[in-house]
Amino acid sequence: MRDVTKALKAFAVIVAGVAALAASEALAAGLGSGSQSLGSGQQTVSACTSDTLRVSYTTAYSAAPAGGYAVTGVTVTDTAPTPSLAACAGETYRVTLLSASGASLAEASGVVPSGLASFSPAGFATPVDASAVTGVALVIG
Repeated sequence: MRDVTKALKAFAVIVAGVAALAASEALAAGLGSGSQSLGSGQQTVSACTSDTLRVSYTTAYSAAPAGGYAVTGVTVTDTAPTPSLAACAGETYRVTLLSASGASLAEASGVVPSGLASFSPAGFATPVDASAVTGVALVIG
């Protein structure tokens, strides 16, 4: 059992590393605010489903810290024609917003709900400047 736990932790670290290195590769988060857009993403890898999971951003104008648009939340969506996100129900997840250097800007976590093809974490503790976000990492399990 201890080896399984170590393997799962190692897998989570590998997934986060792959996600950080693939900042401009996989998912385009289609956010626009005027002529600027937040358009980079990560490839998401999950042990509980082989479906492609898309992470999209929500933004809102925020006066803090310096005024401007901030990422206020994310939505995780199973994009398969027949979503199998049900296999992930009850698993814990962590969504991390990443900077250009791969540093964590904010995290949100929770438990994957059952019966849905998409879900949204409660949000981030503080607004994150949308121009600083260049990628996202999603770990499930």
